[in-house]
Amino acid sequence: MKITPSGLLMLMTIGLGAPPALASDLVVLSAAAMKTAVAEVPAEFVAATGDHVTFVFGTAGFIRDKAVGGEVFDVVIVPPAPLGDLVKRDLVVDGSMRRLGLVKLGAAVRSGAPHPDISTEAAFKAALLAASSIGMADPGTGATSGIYLAKLLEQLGVMETVRPHLKYYPEGQVAMEAAARGEVALGLGQVSEILPVAGTDLVGTLPEALQLRTIYAAGLAKGTRNPEAARRLLDYLAGPKAGAAYRLQGFEVVPAP
Repeated sequence: MKITPSGLLMLMTIGLGAPPALASDLVVLSAAAMKTAVAEVPAEFVAATGDHVTFVFGTAGFIRDKAVGGEVFDVVIVPPAPLGDLVKRDLVVDGSMRRLGLVKLGAAVRSGAPHPDISTEAAFKAALLAASSIGMADPGTGATSGIYLAKLLEQLGVMETVRPHLKYYPEGQVAMEAAARGEVALGLGQVSEILPVAGTDLVGTLPEALQLRTIYAAGLAKGTRNPEAARRLLDYLAGPKAGAAYRLQGFEVVPAP
């Protein structure tokens, strides 16, 4: 598997040393919002199957581009829209999509710092204008939260005022790590990118009228070389044990369509 060096890319390998003849080497391309949630998935899957799993993380746009660009993978995790695009491109098996969880946008500050009021649209707007610095995912990387938040700041009429104090990061969780260091006064991103970062406090979720609810879903690669093992992994990622881990990291159960 060819991996292009990038600040948007992270790898995580799970394996328990099964004999090579019995093991499958599976690759999951995953949106970075799932990074910590997937890391908490119990290792029983690997122990039970002997399969080794490598996760490649990046923004949703980055992951889509990796898949379209010919990256070898077995399962992909992104929001339904880019997943649907991969189905149309015959890269993901039609009908294999499994919804994993839904996550909302929130705000964070360094642990111990005062929590601004973001309970209403007016209060959130005032908090943005009062913040000495704001950190969020760079919309230019294809980050779901960054693209939405940039449009929201324009919609609220505050972009020109806050632009000099706005700092972009490769991923939402990197922005939260900056908040934990005191590099930015207010971090904006998905709740699943806030809760795992030590040294940050979740102020709360954005007001419902301004909220973005992002669903993450998994699909089976059309070109997987290990279809049975890949489907076992897909079933596990969409199963109850994994779901419990997702909820601990801020994901909610996806409502029925």
